[in-house]
Amino acid sequence: MIIVDQIKNWLEQDKTVKRVAEDIQLTSELILLVRMIFADGQLKPQELHDFKQICKIAFDIPEEDVPDVLKYLQEFGYETTTDDAAAMFQNLDMERKKALLVHMLSIAKSDEEVHQGEADLIRRTAVLLGLDAKDFAELT
Repeated sequence: MIIVDQIKNWLEQDKTVKRVAEDIQLTSELILLVRMIFADGQLKPQELHDFKQICKIAFDIPEEDVPDVLKYLQEFGYETTTDDAAAMFQNLDMERKKALLVHMLSIAKSDEEVHQGEADLIRRTAVLLGLDAKDFAELT
């Protein structure tokens, strides 16, 4: 029975990575969120925890699949710039754009300090998404 469960878990993980790989907007959003984690130059446990929670709640990615998703994003995102990832959202509806910024803000605030690199990444992403100061103010 344990072996069957292990095989099932392995297939589910592969299924999650495949789902991420097949959805370029989801991949782009996750790349931006990972870049947000490292925007202050450090991987802090609370930022990683928030990323896992966002994956679980917003994208239905089980926590145990996050390491495999991160591995995929590392391989795929190597040649993807922040601007390229944000550009994938330009034609999406305003609510999806705002949700992306809310997730980025959540990670930035998770260690109770928004660093300059994090603020710059959020600001640049907002501009690329066509969001102005009024839109941004509604999020905070």
